[in-house]
Amino acid sequence: MKKQINNSRWKAILMSISNDELDENDRPQTIRKKKRDIFYQDIGITAQEKYLSKQDKTEVVRRIKVRWDKTITEKDSGIQIDSVDYNIERIYTNVDTREMELSLSYVN
Repeated sequence: MKKQINNSRWKAILMSISNDELDENDRPQTIRKKKRDIFYQDIGITAQEKYLSKQDKTEVVRRIKVRWDKTITEKDSGIQIDSVDYNIERIYTNVDTREMELSLSYVN
């Protein structure tokens, strides 16, 4: 009997976020560029996660589990799933299983 060792079934796009460019009124403009593809597993949102996000005045709408990657940060990274952009609100790392849980919210 085969044992499935990788549950990351779906593909998303890891985006890099930069505020380097200015628009015509000299205001910083957020630019999202594709960094690479990333495989993820969709996990549900708990009631505690919703409660904590309301305290931070953010709306967590999705949680995903990805392989551990030190280059993914809340400030400089974003996720695009099915042409919908998400910001990373919180990152939980599990070093033993080499996985990260990302809490995602919609881009305003």
